[in-house]
Amino acid sequence: MQSENYESQLGAEATDTHTEALRLASFAKFKPTYYHDELKCVSTGLDSNDWRILAEAEIEDSEDLHFLSVMDKWIREAELIIPPIKNTEIVEDTSSSNHNDPHSNVNRSATNYVIRHVCRVLVPKRKNKDPTIREHVDIVRTKNGIFARFIPQPAETMEIPFYYPRVHEFAFGYIESGSMDSDDKNHHESSCKLIIVARELDTGSTTVTSKQCMIWKDLIKRLYKWTATERFGYQKRVLHDVIVGYDAYTAKYQELKAKYALHWVENWPEQTDPRKFVYEDIAIASWIICLWQQKQDPQKQRPTFVDLGCGNGLLVHLLNSEGFSGYGIDQCSRKVWNNFGEDTDLRAQTLIPYEFTVDVDWIIGNHADELVPWIPVIATRSSSASRPGFIVIPCCPHDLSGSKMSFQVIPGQSKYHLYVNYIVDLASKCGFGVEKEYLRIPSTKNVAIVGTLGTDTNANSLFVDNLLQTGAQEFIARVPDSVKNEIRLEKARERAKALAD
Repeated sequence: MQSENYESQLGAEATDTHTEALRLASFAKFKPTYYHDELKCVSTGLDSNDWRILAEAEIEDSEDLHFLSVMDKWIREAELIIPPIKNTEIVEDTSSSNHNDPHSNVNRSATNYVIRHVCRVLVPKRKNKDPTIREHVDIVRTKNGIFARFIPQPAETMEIPFYYPRVHEFAFGYIESGSMDSDDKNHHESSCKLIIVARELDTGSTTVTSKQCMIWKDLIKRLYKWTATERFGYQKRVLHDVIVGYDAYTAKYQELKAKYALHWVENWPEQTDPRKFVYEDIAIASWIICLWQQKQDPQKQRPTFVDLGCGNGLLVHLLNSEGFSGYGIDQCSRKVWNNFGEDTDLRAQTLIPYEFTVDVDWIIGNHADELVPWIPVIATRSSSASRPGFIVIPCCPHDLSGSKMSFQVIPGQSKYHLYVNYIVDLASKCGFGVEKEYLRIPSTKNVAIVGTLGTDTNANSLFVDNLLQTGAQEFIARVPDSVKNEIRLEKARERAKALAD
């Protein structure tokens, strides 16, 4: 069965594997056509003939109401498709079923009329640097479909901010490009098309740079996926901003990004992609700082921390740079450690988790692999004044022996989802109050688990003691990468010597 091939791709948020599999199967049919290298004008049925088509894609079994539902979301929340936007302020929103809408500039014939008019203001995240922009949005029904026209209203065209396309207007369209053929009794599917068109300020100005082309590619892809999602009635179950509020997080993220992102992207000495790791760690640091500001008594000093399995150490460096005292531990040092300076405390050592304790306020485990299930245990046994809380972002599933885990996946859950539940259950049995948050980071492993210890710290001592005994008998520390490399080199030398002899 085709849908079964997609169920292995389900994310942690999936709750209906059948619907999700159908949705992914639909996504696999996405075959767009781009018109970035040619100036092709199309007849839209609107009030002007200078519409340039930028991209199009056919979509099966969709209806105009699915398209309209997507447009409603994008109208109310421009930040969903324009990342530099913080929020959208709706100034006016009127619907009309007649042909005399006072706001419309379109041809008010029987087959071409405005059914909704919106006036909105786009508010950027960087209010001190980027201007707001006022915009009119008209939903227009034409003879063959529906268009959503986005019309900027700057006083002068030069006042269009960087985050907005430099156009007179652009539009998303849902075109009924075909229907059931009356001569074909076996054909039951209607063929519809999603398109993006624009009225350019200057001929060819919307696709001058590769970045502009990527924006239009991304938008047609999103339009296709969102419309398909509406068709299947799928609703994502992930809720962001449950523990830390969106406004607080985005403000802190913009602040830290402005301080640190450019420097580390341009001066990253590792082989890994800095654009992923730098922005991801800045996002995690921003979220953690906001969390601590919420949790911490303002009369007390800033919380201290340790990051177990700290990897490249950038998260530790960011928190240290923002005035939080703490250190990171990993089996092996990284080249980038030398670039952080003396104020960043990073230590290369192998941890034996059932023997390890700390004296800090918070333990962090960001993709800490085999240390993740041990962090609640370490926190329970540690001796700071109020016992440390913990923040873990699980990745690869490991049990307390350090071995990788396998799960019998049940409908509505992924392996990652089950591993997250395993860690939550373990932490709860250790006496922690547990919260979960889906972080706004560029990773599918984006669940943060936050544990704070209850008042009765001895209630689960027997359970913890049993875990420690199991760990002492079964835990096997990972062989450091430096040792693995040396073993590989030694074997290579032995093979070379054998060939020489």
